[in-house]
Amino acid sequence: MRILIFHNLLWSQYKSVVFEKVAEICVENNDELLVIETTITEAGREDLVDFDLSTYPYKFPVKLLSTKPLQHISPWQLGIEWIKVILQFKPNVINFTGYAEPAALPVLLLCKLLGIKTVMTIESVKSQSENQNGLTHLFKSIVKSAIFKVTDGYFSYGLNSNQFLFRAGIAKKKIFTFLNSFDKVKFRQQITENSSNMLDQIVEPYLLYVGRLSEEKNLFELIDLMKELPYTLKMAGNGPLLTDINKKIQQEKITNIHVLGTVAWTELANLYHQATCLVLVSTAETWGMVANEAQELGKPVICTEACGCANDLIVDGYNGLVIKQLSDLDERNRIKQFLKELPEKSEYYTDHSKRNSQIFGVEKLANEMYQGFQQLN
Repeated sequence: MRILIFHNLLWSQYKSVVFEKVAEICVENNDELLVIETTITEAGREDLVDFDLSTYPYKFPVKLLSTKPLQHISPWQLGIEWIKVILQFKPNVINFTGYAEPAALPVLLLCKLLGIKTVMTIESVKSQSENQNGLTHLFKSIVKSAIFKVTDGYFSYGLNSNQFLFRAGIAKKKIFTFLNSFDKVKFRQQITENSSNMLDQIVEPYLLYVGRLSEEKNLFELIDLMKELPYTLKMAGNGPLLTDINKKIQQEKITNIHVLGTVAWTELANLYHQATCLVLVSTAETWGMVANEAQELGKPVICTEACGCANDLIVDGYNGLVIKQLSDLDERNRIKQFLKELPEKSEYYTDHSKRNSQIFGVEKLANEMYQGFQQLN
C-alpha cells in the first residue's frame, strides 16, 4: 500500500509525531508513506521559532513545497503541485487536510478517475459559511456537498467534528477515527530539562491563556472578566490584536494581566506546569490543542462549547469547566465558583486530567489512521 498525505503546515510538535508513528507502522507492514507539507507556517506566525527542520529531526518521508506563509501561496499552483506528486508517487490512498482548498474538488475528481481512494481530515465543528450571505453560503454548500460525495472516508477531530459530518449527511461507517494528539514525550522533556531552574523559583498561582491573539479567541471579554477576579492571567502568544490588547490593559490600568508575547514551544511546558488552570474562551475553535497540553500536565481547563475539545477531551465537572459563552452572566459566575473551589478539588481534577490525556495518545491515533487507510485499500 502506498499512502500519500497532503498536509498544510509543518507543525513539528503536533502532527509530525503522528506521521512518524504512521511511518513506523508502514515500515512494519512493508507499505510506503509520503507526507507533502504545503509550507512551514501561516502569515503572522513567522516568529514561532519551533518551525525549523534543523531543530526537529523528522523521522518520516516528508517533502516541503514552499517556505512562503500559507496565505501567500497560489491555491491553483498548489493544486498543480498535488497533481504532479500524485502522478509521480502513484498512491493507493490519499489523505487530504480539510476541504477548504479551491483545488480540492478537481484533485478529488482526478483521484476518482484514477481509482485512488481518498480520506479527508475534518477539523470543522460548524460550517464557516453559515454566517455568510445567501449566495456565498449556497455556492460553498454546493462545493462542499460535491467534495463530500467523492470522498471515501474521514478522519474526525472529535465528537463535535463528528456532529458536523453527520449534519452534512456523512454515514458513521465512513468516519475512521476521532482523536487528536501531540508529542507528549518531547513536551514533558522540557520540564525535566528545566527542573533545576524551577526549584529556585517561587511562583504565585496564575491562570494561563496560550494561543493566537486574534478575534475568535474572545480575548477582550476574557480581559474584562479578569477585572472581576482576584487572580493573575498570563497570556502567551502573538497575533493581530497584540497592540490593541496592550493598549486596553494600559488605558484601563489592569494590573493582573501579563502579556508575554511569543513563547517558544520548548518553553511552554514550564508555563503550564506552574499554572493553576488553562482558559480557552474562543467563539470558534476547531479543537484547541493547548487543552491537550494542559491535560498532559494535569491542569484543568475552562473552555467554551465553541471549542472542538469541549465535551470530548474536556468534560464539564470531570477535568474542567465547559461554559456556553463568556458573555452570559450566569456562566461568568460559574467560572468564579469553579476557581473558588479549585484549590480543594485540585487533586481530583489533576487525576482526571491525566487519565483523559492517556486516552488521547499518539499511538492510538496513528493506529486508527493506519486502519482507516487499510480499510479503504
